[in-house]
This record gives sequence, C-alpha cells and structure tokens, in this order.
Amino acid sequence: RGYFPPAAEPKGRVAIVGHSAGGWISRVYLSKRNYGGKVYGGSDFVHSIVTLGSPHGNAPGAAFKGVEWCNREGLPECVRGLAVAGAGFKGDSSGEFTQNCYAFCCNNGTDGTGYDGDGVTPVFSSLAFEGAEQLIVDDCTHFAWSDVFGGSFIAPDLTKHYKEGGSWYGTHGIIDKWAGWIAK
Repeated sequence: RGYFPPAAEPKGRVAIVGHSAGGWISRVYLSKRNYGGKVYGGSDFVHSIVTLGSPHGNAPGAAFKGVEWCNREGLPECVRGLAVAGAGFKGDSSGEFTQNCYAFCCNNGTDGTGYDGDGVTPVFSSLAFEGAEQLIVDDCTHFAWSDVFGGSFIAPDLTKHYKEGGSWYGTHGIIDKWAGWIAK
C-alpha cells in the first residue's frame, strides 16, 4: 500500500463546490453538530461553499432526511455561500424524467409539472439554502447527459438538449457565471 507523509499545517481556508447531493453533503461537512456519529467541523477550514443544482428544500422520504438535518441550521457565520440553480427545463414540457424528479423534490405532493429547474432539481429547492446568496442560470441542465452511458435512455429530452450544444453547471460559459463569486 502507499505511504502518505504527515500533513503540513494549513496555510489558509479553502472553497468547496458541491454538485447535486454533494451540495447538501458539503453542508454536513461544515457543521459542528453530530451527523451519523461524527462531527466534521469543516467550517474551520472552509471560507466559501458553492452548491450547483443541490436539493436544499425539505421533501418527504428517506432520501431527504439528510437535507432536513442540514436545514436545522443556517450557513456558519464564518463561511460564505452561493446556491446556484439551473433553469429553463419546465416540469410539464421537459420529459417524464424531469417531471418525476421535480415531484420527488416537492414537499407539497405535486406532480412536478408546475416547476422550472435544471431537469433534476427545481429552482426553489436549489435556492432553499438559508444564508446563501442565490444565482439562477438560464438554459443550464443538471448534468452532461450525453457523456454518460444510458443518458439517452434515462433522460432523453435532456440528453438531446445537451448533444445539441446545451450547457450544464460544468460547461465553460456556465462556470464563468458562478466561479468568479469565490474570488470576491
């Protein structure tokens, strides 16, 4: 097995970027509360957090218990936050996958047709990060669907959009819209 030398003393705090569930999981890392038997206290090491299409809104079901846990406290005072939401993919016209994803993220039991978002996470949920600044990016999908095996089967409408030149949070023009905030 490999060898890792002892870590040096930290020279400063870092920014973290979390996409999708990685956004709320990053919030767990920032917290000084016990989560699953561990306290991470990452806010001591992080100056900023950016979440991209992350579900921050409470919703029913076991999948959202971690989100609900995060929402019991706001952003730590020593950490800046930016919640980024993609928009332009309506629940009533972007395919069954999108409609079902939006319905899954809704706290009020709707069918998902009345929402806009990135094709997976509705705008209202991406922006439900208390204490964080908000940014909505138009014509931005959740993921580079055509770059993954099965994308055209799982999300055909989103895959087609991306193949035809659409953007997601990791596309150069979209990165330019949120990454500069970190350096402010």
